[in-house]
Amino acid sequence: MKQRMMVLLITLFVLLVVVGCQSNDKTTFEEILADKEMTFAMTGAYPPFNFINEQGNLDGFDIEIANALAAEMGVKAVPITTAWDGIIGGLTSSRFDTIIGSMAVTKARLEQVNFTKPYYYDGAQFFAPENSKVTSLEGLENGTVGVVTGTTFHDALKTMDNIKEIMQFESDVDNFMALEQGRMDGLVTGKFVGLQAPKKYGIAIKPVGQMLYAEEIAIAVRKEDEELLNALNEALAEIIENGTYEDISNKWFGTNILEK
Repeated sequence: MKQRMMVLLITLFVLLVVVGCQSNDKTTFEEILADKEMTFAMTGAYPPFNFINEQGNLDGFDIEIANALAAEMGVKAVPITTAWDGIIGGLTSSRFDTIIGSMAVTKARLEQVNFTKPYYYDGAQFFAPENSKVTSLEGLENGTVGVVTGTTFHDALKTMDNIKEIMQFESDVDNFMALEQGRMDGLVTGKFVGLQAPKKYGIAIKPVGQMLYAEEIAIAVRKEDEELLNALNEALAEIIENGTYEDISNKWFGTNILEK
């Protein structure tokens, strides 16, 4: 009797392992289609691209783009907020399916993840208080500049000898508030984000000098998720063609930010 029970238990264990292995054989895209949900990450603190609105809900350009892409794929987009510093680690460890959070394509990031075609173009811009007499970031002497940790903007500042201190923040909301409090000479962030700050936060800042460099902003997926990458590219092409993309862009910026 004991021997028969042992055989039954072993058989049951083998069946569970087999079923588990079969479910793990699904690609991320197959799981998305089966669950009818696609999770995507962003900080939720990068207005107007992604932020918490007055009603306490996630809002912004990235959110609407994610919803439109998901709709084309026949699924629902489920947002997940996380700190920017470590967001790629969250993706590669499968905490979420993709990053739709205004991430710039870089060589270093391409070693860890794959990117779709760009869904908008942006660039790094130095912003200073409205009454500042500084004419460029390079013109600062022993400057103190704010930036969000883990961004390409942070990497760029670290190469500049005239920057005495780089103040690091988890979000641009904190970055703007620190500048308003007079804690630094200026900050570096995305051009579109900085341009909306006076209206959004009521702070008196201005862009100073030329844009430091241009960036392609795209959606990140894990290296192995080629099916998902292709599906997102197809969905992106469709919302561009049918006018959905331009409607969303005009709503938030008054122009098509996919055009260089």
